[in-house]
Amino acid sequence: MAPTLDPRGAPPTVYGWGGGTTEATGPVTTKRFEIASHSISEAMKDAIEEGVFPDAELLVAHHEEILFHKSYGRARKGSLFDIASLTKPICTATLTMLFHAKELIKLEDTVYQWLAGARLPFHRQITVEMLLHHFAGYIAWQPYYRELPLSMIGTEEGRDFIFQECLREPLIHAPGEKTVYSDIGSILLGKILEEAGDHPLDILFQEYIAAPLKLHDTFFIPTHTHSARANRRFIPTQDCPWRGRILKGEVDNANAYALGGVAGHAGLFSTASDLHIFLKAFTQSLSGKNDWIPPETVRAFFDFEKAWSRKENDTFVGGWNLITPGRSSSGHSFSKRSIGHLAYTGCSLWIDLEKEVWVILLTNRVHPSMTNEKIKSFRPQLHDLIMKELILNV
Repeated sequence: MAPTLDPRGAPPTVYGWGGGTTEATGPVTTKRFEIASHSISEAMKDAIEEGVFPDAELLVAHHEEILFHKSYGRARKGSLFDIASLTKPICTATLTMLFHAKELIKLEDTVYQWLAGARLPFHRQITVEMLLHHFAGYIAWQPYYRELPLSMIGTEEGRDFIFQECLREPLIHAPGEKTVYSDIGSILLGKILEEAGDHPLDILFQEYIAAPLKLHDTFFIPTHTHSARANRRFIPTQDCPWRGRILKGEVDNANAYALGGVAGHAGLFSTASDLHIFLKAFTQSLSGKNDWIPPETVRAFFDFEKAWSRKENDTFVGGWNLITPGRSSSGHSFSKRSIGHLAYTGCSLWIDLEKEVWVILLTNRVHPSMTNEKIKSFRPQLHDLIMKELILNV
């Protein structure tokens, strides 16, 4: 069922979203906006010239309205980017919330309760909440794909092998002790969602998220789907030494590829326009302006005070990353009540729940080489520029 959007009279909530004007630019004059837009575009063009990334799309929204939306390099509006780890908040975390609302899953449920093969003592301690917020105790990742024979890549047998390897993975910290951003935890959470929903993750994403929100250009691509590689809409990623080709229309993440292209940690492709639609519905749920994600679920998942009390450099709430003061990839102008996420391919989402702003940056910084890390310094500079030119000086 599609969410009911923008009911009249919905009050603002503790999350800081709601009650603001719906005008996109407020008092910004046409000339002032042209100058601001030019400044941001020049920064994006300079980034391409300096080798930060070859292709990109940038969308900025304020009070739910698009202020800025342009493409660079070979990208066009509607280009399909591999959004890699943005799969975690867009698919995995959102499905966890929706299943929680339907009482299919609880935050305190354990890996032991859900997964066959989860029989080590610590599996009784690791909860859904720990997997979602990356303090289950797992290492960041392991190259499980290297252990699979090529004949098992993308097969059910190969998927089961990787799931069992994740379950056998020893912990580097006790469950609940320390936050370590981990693909392994997200892979296991994706598997739990498949068990709870009784369908593969891509089918669940389509049924509960893409279809209700009419996200026509956000999807997983199964590993052995070769037709997508010739589609011009797909933006290429790395020149992969393992697969022996430049990747286009197939998932960049090797473990996700070995898992069949569908996994809880990576695998989604999307467009800036679709992500804007998602963020609009998502933030309306956070503010109580729609009931797609019910208010009681929002309260359970977005306990900012609890997240801040962990006092770690890397902290998550509702499956989203919180601001790390002084060193956030969102720069220096996003408020403390902001959430975001990065993707290995060079994509990112940042949402300021107080200023009612979001920035969608889609790039292929890994093309042709995944060793290119220039985006690390560019991203916060870009967000500072956007806030200065389009939001704070209006």
